[in-house]
Amino acid sequence: MDMHTDERPAKKTRLYDSDQDDAPVHATPRPPVEVVAAPEISTSALRSVLKVFVVQAVPNYAQPWQMRPQRSTSGSAFIVDTDNRWITTNAHVVSNATTVHVRRPGNPKKWRARVLCEAKICDLALLTVDADDFWLGDLMSLRFVQVPELQDSILVAGYPLGGDSLSITKGIVSRVTMTRYAHASNKLLGIQIDAAINPGNSGGPAFADLKQGLVAGVAFSKLSNADNVGYIIPWIIVQHFRAEYETHGTFRGCCSVGFRWQDMENNHLRLYFQMPDVRSGSLVYRLDPLAPAAEVLAEGDVVTEVDGVAVADDGTVSFRHEERVEFSHLIRCKHIGALCFLMLLVLTQVYRNGKEVALRYHLHQRRPLVPVLHGVDCVPSYLIIGGLVFMPLSIPFLEHAYGGQNWRKLAPVTILAVLNEYMEKPEQQVVVLFQVLAAELNFGYRFQCARCETFNGTELLNLEHLAEACDSCTDVYMRFGLEGGKCIILERKQALDNGPHILEQHAITFDRSADLREKTHTALVAASCQLPAAPHHAPAADAPPGAPAEAAAAPVAAPAPTKAAAAHVAAAATPPR
Repeated sequence: MDMHTDERPAKKTRLYDSDQDDAPVHATPRPPVEVVAAPEISTSALRSVLKVFVVQAVPNYAQPWQMRPQRSTSGSAFIVDTDNRWITTNAHVVSNATTVHVRRPGNPKKWRARVLCEAKICDLALLTVDADDFWLGDLMSLRFVQVPELQDSILVAGYPLGGDSLSITKGIVSRVTMTRYAHASNKLLGIQIDAAINPGNSGGPAFADLKQGLVAGVAFSKLSNADNVGYIIPWIIVQHFRAEYETHGTFRGCCSVGFRWQDMENNHLRLYFQMPDVRSGSLVYRLDPLAPAAEVLAEGDVVTEVDGVAVADDGTVSFRHEERVEFSHLIRCKHIGALCFLMLLVLTQVYRNGKEVALRYHLHQRRPLVPVLHGVDCVPSYLIIGGLVFMPLSIPFLEHAYGGQNWRKLAPVTILAVLNEYMEKPEQQVVVLFQVLAAELNFGYRFQCARCETFNGTELLNLEHLAEACDSCTDVYMRFGLEGGKCIILERKQALDNGPHILEQHAITFDRSADLREKTHTALVAASCQLPAAPHHAPAADAPPGAPAEAAAAPVAAPAPTKAAAAHVAAAATPPR
């Protein structure tokens, strides 16, 4: 909760002016200031703190047939392994990068860098520089330490906006808690510090000991509505990222618990579920249908232990000395496919009522119904039929369509209602009619950002399903069923005939995105070119009984592709203008 006061900042009083010969008589002499010698960059760990220069080509989810204008950004990074030539930074620093260059402190030259691994979920990236001359000199591999204690001193080094040279700010560790990272809705362990973290600091080291080159974490975010509240990524998250890259060559993701829970602090809630006074835990109220947890858990179960650690009524577990964090931290730190051990108190099922049950299941990554990360669980995708622009719902789409951080206030309530839902079927999407490209064909239809639920009475699974249904449609009319029972009707032949003209008016090359064109092209080519080894023969109507199969049967020809489908095959093979 934001705390606001009516107090205004105290007005600064100038005691003397350096341009004047006479200082005010009432000026109080100030005590001598202790001057601390700054570490020389040439002989300290600061030589390993780099500035990153990036040119980004950002996709446009609101108009996915084009890209947004490219932009130049900068950030910070630091060397973590001189032997393997590894450099660590934030994923959001190099996300959507077309070029990446790094510069050493005090050196004007910029070296080309490559992204080895990018993990948007935990906002980490691993870079390297191939040029041998970059690695010449006394470069130090900065080492991480475990999660620092509260009140430990922190030095944040990097290249924030406002200057081009290396900057250092000092602070302390304020708290260790679960926090939302820059690229994900899931919470991971983070360290809050009171040192200033400004744009450009992202990806830089937060030193626990500058002289020895010991790093407490990676700077990555700050609270925009508070002063001097920044966050750094601790070693436990960096270690998980590094282990994934070393083992699999990529980052597969972070684990999800597979269910939602609520606290059991209220006495009436505990009495209703007949929770024993001596026990504590969290109540499971929603299961992810596609997660392994759904096979062993049930709604109404109470999680009392995770990996042998007791869960309190507020959903926390003991962390270090007298600190506590959400129990999900124990699961987020595991790798995909690892086992999770739970102790349950089953209170709702007759055959297990009041019993304690120990179980285990393999952990998978979170798969929400509405994707959250570009390049991880979604890409820009669209389908245009008769000027109707359909897209799969995603968080990047909402950010681009409704303006950055304000999309939750501007998006329709019916759209916001599905954000926290789980997939019920693999590859399920929420298909949205985002806009109508005006034409005589679709005159009178003014829908915008409405869910499309059916096509010609068939429930839609995803955008690809809608594309296939439109391509194979032979009905006179196409009926698009929208949320709340509303519908759009188009005459099929007119929609197909007017489609190219509508696209040309809006300077759109294709009626669908590259991912749909590729799938359509592959499916149609396979259907038209497939030659079965043993073709099926249907018995001829006038064949006499007992006639040989070859004489008594006629080959059944495969159905020819529709006019629209054949056009999509040709379009898929045509390079964009």
